[in-house]
Order: sequence, then structure tokens, then C-alpha cells
Amino acid sequence: MKFFNNMSIENETLQLNNHSVTDLASTYGTPLYVIDGDYIKDQCKKLKQSFKHKSLETEILYASKAFSSKAMYGLVEEMDLALDVVSGGELYTAQASNFPMQRVYFHGNNKSIKEIDMALKAGVHRIVVDNLMELEYINSLNQHVNILIRINPGIEAHTHEYIQTANDDSKFGISFESYDLTKAIQCCIESETINLMGFHCHIGSQIHEASSFEKAAAVMLDQIKLLEHKYQLNVTELNLGGGFGVYYSKDQPITDFGFLTDLLNQCYGYINKHQLNIKKMMIEPGRLLVANAGSTIYEIGFTKTTISGKNYMFVDGGMTDNIRPALYQAEYEACVGNKMTHENETLYTVAGKCCESGDILIKDILLPTVEKGDLLVVASTGAYNYSMASHYNRIPKAAVVMIENQTARTVIKRETYEDLIRFDC
Repeated sequence: MKFFNNMSIENETLQLNNHSVTDLASTYGTPLYVIDGDYIKDQCKKLKQSFKHKSLETEILYASKAFSSKAMYGLVEEMDLALDVVSGGELYTAQASNFPMQRVYFHGNNKSIKEIDMALKAGVHRIVVDNLMELEYINSLNQHVNILIRINPGIEAHTHEYIQTANDDSKFGISFESYDLTKAIQCCIESETINLMGFHCHIGSQIHEASSFEKAAAVMLDQIKLLEHKYQLNVTELNLGGGFGVYYSKDQPITDFGFLTDLLNQCYGYINKHQLNIKKMMIEPGRLLVANAGSTIYEIGFTKTTISGKNYMFVDGGMTDNIRPALYQAEYEACVGNKMTHENETLYTVAGKCCESGDILIKDILLPTVEKGDLLVVASTGAYNYSMASHYNRIPKAAVVMIENQTARTVIKRETYEDLIRFDC
């Protein structure tokens, strides 16, 4: 298992930011999400250093769908990042965290009327409009609002089909060739209250090829040049979205933030050459900031060997706390946290406790021979694990602990059985 940042071994036990996994499990219970807040801060600093340009204003928006909580939003504010929210719930959490609304961008392909009204009342910085009907509703409110229009640039990124967001049939955004875009721009031109600041795109998630982002930027800039000429627009902002890939297993590279500097230089070269009006560039990393900051600690329960010779290791969690392997075959690395110096000698399939054959966290991983009560630690679970957790089989959601400056604190409480029936009638 690859170690990130503040991981270490002491007395054959894995330490997460100077906290023993055995102590964490004993204190907070299992399954347990552990978030290294110091690692996130370090990632933010590196990202801000790479995504800046002497001739362009830049802004980094944390894509909060990766992991949302009051504590996380507080950390984002501390690091002076903006915030991308995609629902009334995420917006409400930002408000409850006293996050400054002038740094909030509100996304979503099917914002409800209630959510749009909520965003306008809150005074969010930008609404990222996904479709013509949404724009027409906002225009009917006769309220001053600054918007970006989400574009589908038609880029086929090399990632799982479930997390591609810019192919021609995507549910997100408006294609440049669509008549809806013509009508949307005309609506903005004719409106006395809508201010079209620029455009947004997002081509997918877990993308490692810099060329995919470079191609998306080239398509967006080419089309903005045409739109500025055709409609005499003053496009000042371009948001290139997120989706930057991270390391999960040995077949994936570790992201070098330097490609963002190259991307900015590419964009500025085009903007300067064609005398575009773009003054501000944005990106929306989520996974890139939090994925490798997270680990999940499980207690190992029973084991068994099938008649065909497969060794199963069962843990006290599963697809309820990590749906990604079942949803799109995501792969993870893991270790036995209390046997770090033992030889990896047994090939296991790590399965959860849910009543689904697909409740498999890791297939075929070589680990020390385990006993009931040992601790399995799965790495890189900071993104899309807690945020996609469910109550399937009426399993309570796990707690989340964040460690900053070597101090651990609960940032999301463990659910109880009483919590599960709280809304039952």
C-alpha cells in the first residue's frame, strides 16, 4: 500500500498523522473514516502555487460533492478557496458553516425552483446555468444575477462511462452546436437582469491525461472567440471544471500539479493572440484535494475459504460506506493496520456485510494471514466515500474523524440505530 504524507509505522502498527489505527479504532469505533486535514492543507498550497499566472486572475473552487461537512468547508475557507455546491443541502451546509457566499458557485443540471430561489436569496457569487429552461426561469424572476453557462464541449475523456460528463449524449450542459445555446445567449443579451460572465465545462472524473484538459480548453477558447465575434459578447471568465485523477492503485500515476501551470500558459497564449476578453480562469478540484487524505479503518470479522479455494475476509462495513467498487469497479489498496511488519502471504477478497454479491471492496489482495479483530485499513477513501454512503440493510453511517496539527476530533458523529428510525412514521 502506498503511504501518503503523514502515514508511518510504529511497533508494527500503522500511524495516521501520528495516531495509531488501533487507538483510533478503540476510541471512535469502526468502520471509521479518518481524514488528514494537514494533508489537505498541503495539497491546497501546492495547487494554489501551480494554478496562478501573472497576467490572469485565477480561482480554485473546491468541488464539495467529493466530501461535504461543516469542518471541511471551514478548512476550505481557511485555505482561501472558493466553493462549488450542487444542491440545496450543500448550500445549506455552507451557510451553516458561515462560508462567505461571495465565494460560492451553485451548480446542478436540475436545480429545483426552491434551490434556485434559495441560492438567489443567499447571494451566491455565480449560478452555473445548465440548460435553457433553467435560464428562462431565472430570467422570469427579474433579479440581478451573474451566471456562467455550462457547455458540453464533446470531449471523450479516458475514464469510466459513468463518470464521463462531456460526451455528446451527456446529461450535463449545452452543446456549442445546439440551438438552445443560441437562444440562451439571446436571452442573456436581451435580459436587463442577467449578466453572462462566462462559460463552464467539465469533462469527467478521475482523468490522468493532461491532453484531455488541454483539448477541452482549446475547444472552449475556439468557441468563445466565435461567440464573442458573433454576438459582441464580453466573456471575462472561463471555468475548466475538475476531474483531475489521483492515485488509488499501482496502475495509476500520482498527479503532478505542474500540468496546471502549462494549461494556464496555453490558455493565456491563445487569449493574448486572439485578444479575447477573458480575465479570470477557474478550476474545480475535489477528489484531488481529499481522496488521498482519507483512510477507512474496518474491524475484520469472520473469514472463510470456499470450495473453489477463494479466501474471503469480511469487514464490518462494505458498499454502504464505499459504493465505488460496486458502482464502477474502483480499485483500492489496503493493509492490515496492526500487522504492518508481517509477511503478505494470503490472497484475500475483501467483502462487506451487505446482502449483495457485489458487496466486494477489494478483489484478490495479498495480505498477512488475519484473525478476527484485526484492523483492515483501506487507503485513499477521502473522496466520494462518505458523501455516497447509504443506509442499505439499515446500517448506520460511520463516523468521520479529522486530524489536524496531530489532534484528532470527530467532525461527523457515528449514527446510531435510533438515528435510523428518527424519520419513520
